[in-house]
Amino acid sequence: MKKISALLLAGAIAFSVSNCGERVEVEYPVFPKSKEGRQLQKFLGSIRNVGLAVEKPQKSLWETVFGAGSSFIDQMPSKVFEAFDKETYYKLIDLSKRADSINEATLTLTGITKSRVKLGNQLGAEAILHIGYQKPYTECGSEMMVDYGAAALKVGGAIASMATGKQVDTGSGPVSKQTGIRYMLIPLDATLIKVETGEVKKAVVSNPAKVDAGVGNLDCPSVLDSFGKALDEAALYIKDRLSPKVKTEYIKVFKEDEDPEVAGYLDDGYQEITGETPSFKKAKENWEKADKKAGGKSWGAKANLGTYYFQAGDFEKAIKLYEEAMKLTGADKNYVRELRKRVEAAAAVDDTEK
Repeated sequence: MKKISALLLAGAIAFSVSNCGERVEVEYPVFPKSKEGRQLQKFLGSIRNVGLAVEKPQKSLWETVFGAGSSFIDQMPSKVFEAFDKETYYKLIDLSKRADSINEATLTLTGITKSRVKLGNQLGAEAILHIGYQKPYTECGSEMMVDYGAAALKVGGAIASMATGKQVDTGSGPVSKQTGIRYMLIPLDATLIKVETGEVKKAVVSNPAKVDAGVGNLDCPSVLDSFGKALDEAALYIKDRLSPKVKTEYIKVFKEDEDPEVAGYLDDGYQEITGETPSFKKAKENWEKADKKAGGKSWGAKANLGTYYFQAGDFEKAIKLYEEAMKLTGADKNYVRELRKRVEAAAAVDDTEK
């Protein structure tokens, strides 16, 4: 009897240790703590897969910026996609590369609106972000800019003078200097369309970027050198209004269960998010099978599903699942409670503006 008890105890300890979870990288959305953030969160729900449709620019408009016959105008759609693909929460799908099923007319706002359901089914997209253009603008000018190197030198000299009691020469150059500036407006007109309902959310860039030639340099920066910075600023403006920011944490995913079949489903889900083509969606399907096979009694399945909804942005469902996991036998309550707190923090918005 003692030997059997010892074996059971050893098995329980081994199960407990093996079920401490494997940490995986999890991205989740962070919304602005404001009225606009709350509205964006409500609009998006758990949308993550987004098709990006960038219209071809009207050459006659953009030749005023780049010059007649510029080949760079044809490269603009790919440049716009690259700007939006930087550090974005969305998993973007480039519609311009689906020539097999999408014609040029479909990439217009009217075409996207009419064909959104068909496109969504073809691409696996939950929303489509359409980017069009208004009239561009650029001109040269100059502004006074602070030479921070000269300013630091003067501050350092003043401190040295006070410390030594002697006047330290820091030069007679001005701290502010007239500097050449190119003002460039990349007038992106963005419309985010939900595939299922057709609801839209818009943002338009209307302020020009200011690109300087370097403090004290009166030359006007070139158009091409200025374009990249202006486009990045325009894309950031749109993303700030139509997309949450993304944050990454390492979170435990649980793979073990006393029932081998449940454990198999849990591990299959783990493999789906750690393989060559990670898929939280496929992982979720396996964890749902584990939850069903366990009759809702697998805390690991509940916790993993909570993490799925956390990264999907469905904070309410994630909290509910973490709470359910904590009530089950054998749960790592302290860790799951900490996960719930993380979700609550991510879900919190400023309620002062109603």
